[in-house]
Amino acid sequence: MNQKIGAALLSYADTIWKTADTLRGAGVKEGDFPSFMMPFFALMLLESRLRRFRNEKVAEFEKEMRVTFDTDLPEHRDWLAMSAKAANKGYHRELLMHGKGLKETCLVPGGNFRNRLIAHLDLYDPQTKRLLGLGYAEGDPKFLDIQGKASDLFSRPNSPLYAFAVKWAAIDLTRFSNSEVTTIEEHIKRRWGDISAETAGEQYTPSDVIDLCTALIVELRKEGRHSAGIADVYDMACGGGNFLFATEDALRHAFPRLSVRTRGQELNDALYALAAIEARFREDARIERENTLTNDLFLADKFDVIVANPPYGVDWKDSKAGVEADASGRFSSERYPSISDGQLLFLQHAAFHLSETGVATVIHNGSTLFSGDAGGGESETRKWLLKEQDIVEAIVQLPRGEFFNTGISTYIWILNRAKPKSRKGQVLLINAESCFKKLDRNLNQKNCKIDDESRERIVEAFRAFEDGPISRSLSIDELLYNKLDIEVHRHDENGRAISETTVLDEAENIIVSFDDEKFYVAGGYLETGGFADMTAKEIMARFHDLARHAQVTRVEVAGGKKYSRQNETGAVAVGGKAKGLGVLTAKARMSKSKGSEFVKVAVTVGPLWEKDTEIVPYSSREPVNEKLIDDFLERWISEPWRIVGGKVGSEINFNRVFPRKTSVRSNKAIMDDILAVEKAMARLESEIEADIGAVGK
Repeated sequence: MNQKIGAALLSYADTIWKTADTLRGAGVKEGDFPSFMMPFFALMLLESRLRRFRNEKVAEFEKEMRVTFDTDLPEHRDWLAMSAKAANKGYHRELLMHGKGLKETCLVPGGNFRNRLIAHLDLYDPQTKRLLGLGYAEGDPKFLDIQGKASDLFSRPNSPLYAFAVKWAAIDLTRFSNSEVTTIEEHIKRRWGDISAETAGEQYTPSDVIDLCTALIVELRKEGRHSAGIADVYDMACGGGNFLFATEDALRHAFPRLSVRTRGQELNDALYALAAIEARFREDARIERENTLTNDLFLADKFDVIVANPPYGVDWKDSKAGVEADASGRFSSERYPSISDGQLLFLQHAAFHLSETGVATVIHNGSTLFSGDAGGGESETRKWLLKEQDIVEAIVQLPRGEFFNTGISTYIWILNRAKPKSRKGQVLLINAESCFKKLDRNLNQKNCKIDDESRERIVEAFRAFEDGPISRSLSIDELLYNKLDIEVHRHDENGRAISETTVLDEAENIIVSFDDEKFYVAGGYLETGGFADMTAKEIMARFHDLARHAQVTRVEVAGGKKYSRQNETGAVAVGGKAKGLGVLTAKARMSKSKGSEFVKVAVTVGPLWEKDTEIVPYSSREPVNEKLIDDFLERWISEPWRIVGGKVGSEINFNRVFPRKTSVRSNKAIMDDILAVEKAMARLESEIEADIGAVGK
């Protein structure tokens, strides 16, 4: 529907944007335009909806009562006032009864326009004034702060407030439906996001990405055959409400018999206020203001549809105490992500709120796919979502350059609490990097859009749920892996190694040498007589320092064997004969007896076991998993090994699943280039020698 009237709506959005010309002329920085435009846009949104509400109610009254509505009659006025208050869409007596809004306030120029404007706004009901940002107390949220912005403009040279208000007064949104106003709002917010967001975590969701997500949501609802009844829709970080309300409109359009209720939560004051004003004109909508992670105001609710584009790469240190104290079951200490990026907390939150048949599209950057190691919070979250919950139905990689303020890769996680039986244990990866149309002109970093054809291609790939040109269906096991901690018994190139551990007898007298410095050990104790003015602790510290940095360690047992080790290679010789790789360690520790301190030394000769880590394919069937591990280690590790630990991790690697084709040049072409360079260098050398010879003459 929006596509058919897109040009007209876009034209009107351009008209609205021209109000910024006054700000530019008043010296307002472009990055600050949204903070001045947003409250006036909300005001005109509110006024147009109230005018429309009035017209609808008057028509309803005249049809039912079969009389002409007359504002001079108290009973008519009272009926309209009660209707407006009952609807809770905002109340302004002068606007409701006499059509006096901003336009009428601007009819008389001159005087103190700021005071006249504030007086007009002060006639709104308390909740509307709160959202607009009027009459707030010191320290209270300012929300849209129309009072502060009006005062700022009024105090600037030539007082541009009146000129700015006149331009907004000419904006009439009355003729547009809720869906059409949302479309206009998307264009305006897109431009605000284009000039004001400072970090990748503040990205605005482009309308083409929203259209793709809503199309996928509709497909999921069809898949589950949920075309009637009630659908509760939720956005945990709803911003100004575009994603949330666009989803509502798409569901109503696709399923006319479906009753849709919307819920959203937002932390940013101004965006919350904008969404809350919009919600008042929706059939059953509610927007709350708070930090979703630390104060979930919908904690008891489960939702049939969840959409979200939460912050990317934003730390959650300010929320850490609240998250750790949360007892709802939304989060688990085993699944806490790195403090520098809280995206996976929002995915856990979404999973918690999904109803038994709930579906979701949540947009994230790539870190949610691969960040963290096996056993870490990020990997554990992926494993929990994929294997334990089995609610990840698909993940879509979006084209690069889709967002206005970041060029990073972005992904849509498609969740489904009631996956079809045929898809359980499976996840579809869709590589939609090439599914776009280039924009004629870049919008900051946004240089492409998902057009109708590309959107249908992506949805069709999801609908088919099979391997295709842009899709791969993978088992969950293929998205998990074994990370093994192993120790490898190292041998030299001739296959020789020390195989047994020998602890030299403490009763023997031993000389321990680190390169050229010798230490004498008698009966297991270091002789300290040669270390004048050094304490036992200092001697021990010197012993250990030399041991760490020595190139060669030698141990000579009085009247017995001589041992040596080349510490760089690990080669051990006994009695001058090479025995292969091993360890020769001499460790010192403090010992006290009768108030005196001694340095006790233990010398060990033994096998060289080196720690290593291996990543091995995974199977949820234990016997198969054990065979995968054994086969992998037998194939790739030639020396004796032993497993000392291991964890199951999860990583989703699009580059591995969809490898990029690269052209490899032939050996002949490379050799030709090398020969050409060599010839060029030879010519250059000849020219230099000739020049030197000429100078010499």
